[in-house]
Amino acid sequence: MAEEKPYLTGRTYLFKLPKGKDLLESLADFCHDNQVKCGIVTVIGAVENATLSVFDQAKKKYDKKVIAEPMELLNLSGNISIQDNRPCVHAHAVLANKDYQVTGGHLLPGTKIFIAEAYIQELVGEPKVRRLDKVTKVPLWG
Repeated sequence: MAEEKPYLTGRTYLFKLPKGKDLLESLADFCHDNQVKCGIVTVIGAVENATLSVFDQAKKKYDKKVIAEPMELLNLSGNISIQDNRPCVHAHAVLANKDYQVTGGHLLPGTKIFIAEAYIQELVGEPKVRRLDKVTKVPLWG
């Protein structure tokens, strides 16, 4: 395994995301617009609907789930790296419905924002680049 070099903290962003927009795309667009190539992201709020997935390790594929109801976004946590020469947000979300039932998974495009407050901590150093891992068939840092 290659020796990892430490990262320094760069800019810190605290901001609101626009109602009605796609959560994952909005985060990626923010990173692109502000040239954030590496970092940590956290979001809390609520969504109008959600699209999540869980990786089936045996089949080596994601099982997608669309939730067509309002949900509280208890936590979204993830990282920012580069994929296909553009900032990529890899995030997992934990959500609760009106009956306090909790679900979660890998965040996919198709999750519509109701309200969202985001925190991004930029990391300064050689950006991680996401590539398809031949063993797991999952895009990972190269």
